[in-house]
Amino acid sequence: MPQQLIIQNFGPITKIKIEIQDILIFIGSQASGKSTVSKAIFFFKSLRDDLTTYLYQCYNEKQFEDSVSNFAKRAKQKFIKMYGSVIQFPEMELKYDYGNGMEVTVKPSANNQFTDIIFDEVFKQKFRDLVDQSKNLNTELQEMSSRVLFSSSREISAIKAKEATLFENITTEVNCLFNDDRDLLFLPAGRSLITILSQQRYNIDMGDDLISGKNELASDSLIKLDYLMQNFISRIDSAKPIFNQAIGDLIQEKLASFNNDETKEVIILAQNIVDSILKGSYRYQNGTERIDFGDGKSTLINFASSGQQEVVWILLLILLLILNQRKVFLVIEEPEAHLFPVAQKQMIDLIALLANQSENQIILTTHSPYILSSFNNLLYAHQLGLQKPEEVEEIVHHNLWVDPDRLNAFIVEEGTNRSIMDSEMGLIESAEIDRASEIIVNTFNQLFELEN
Repeated sequence: MPQQLIIQNFGPITKIKIEIQDILIFIGSQASGKSTVSKAIFFFKSLRDDLTTYLYQCYNEKQFEDSVSNFAKRAKQKFIKMYGSVIQFPEMELKYDYGNGMEVTVKPSANNQFTDIIFDEVFKQKFRDLVDQSKNLNTELQEMSSRVLFSSSREISAIKAKEATLFENITTEVNCLFNDDRDLLFLPAGRSLITILSQQRYNIDMGDDLISGKNELASDSLIKLDYLMQNFISRIDSAKPIFNQAIGDLIQEKLASFNNDETKEVIILAQNIVDSILKGSYRYQNGTERIDFGDGKSTLINFASSGQQEVVWILLLILLLILNQRKVFLVIEEPEAHLFPVAQKQMIDLIALLANQSENQIILTTHSPYILSSFNNLLYAHQLGLQKPEEVEEIVHHNLWVDPDRLNAFIVEEGTNRSIMDSEMGLIESAEIDRASEIIVNTFNQLFELEN
């Protein structure tokens, strides 16, 4: 059973119902609700990692009370961090079906004063089981320690092995409960903000922490970031040291570790696409980010073009995912931002390449008809490639072909969603690809007729 999201009376959304497929594309005008939908899907999926962390913490702190309500409070705090106060939507309901009998619901409390996260009996039973496993192991290890005055290295190793087995089991069972074992990554719009400020002196409000920059010449104002941008910063901060060496050298090291020629071909294709879009090579050295252009020429990242600033960490994170063969659920808001149409097409090639590896799932929000047209080319290549694989391969690499059964595209407007996939053709409906062009052409024709 596919996973499914239902949203009613929340933000700009009146009612939507969406099955979660491997590739989902949402297009619509600003403030239509695209981000509301993509953030909701990410929120419900991310509860898996929150539960795993919560159970680890319960074990380490020896807190074994069977309290789903405590975890629900944490989930509610996260929901509010992502969306802000939502008490102005007294009739809202968000429901996520995980495709295996479990559902989680977000709705106002009975008095409309609070937001409730409601977990069903499937979740509650598994929660109790995992808390009991943690409690039983803790009791066993305490009894083991009480029987000896001094633990030997062998006994300490045995304890650590039992704990490692418990944590591994918790991870496996929680993944099964949420029907997903992919890494989760959200790339929000406004990514250039981080690269612009990377060499500046600034304070960023990260909620619990305050991060400070170092450039003495810039302002010292406080910048408040939302929850998803905070997570994005954390991911790129952890990835930066990887690029202390040139990307080409990093890729050559990875290629040497693979025996599969198809995998090597995918990596080389990814590198070529990244180089073509970025028009340079990213490097992180001594706390400084640069784009190298070759022949000894380079620029600090905050002086690079707006397109390079916006796109650099989409490219690098996707490249790392492909290099490491990581399974991922990835949300990208506005991948086309600040990019020339040709680069938008290349961006979709890279995203399709990732989607075709390791059972990945990808959600895109976009305003760009070029994004839809680029996907149509890859959908068409897949269908024609079944009949004429060699001829199509000369035009579109087979690792970029997109199976129509894995993709759906929606327009979000007037509080609801409508699929714009032509099920018979296996393509995104051409009439929906660029309504703006039709309006512009109609206006021109009316003016032309007036002249005549």
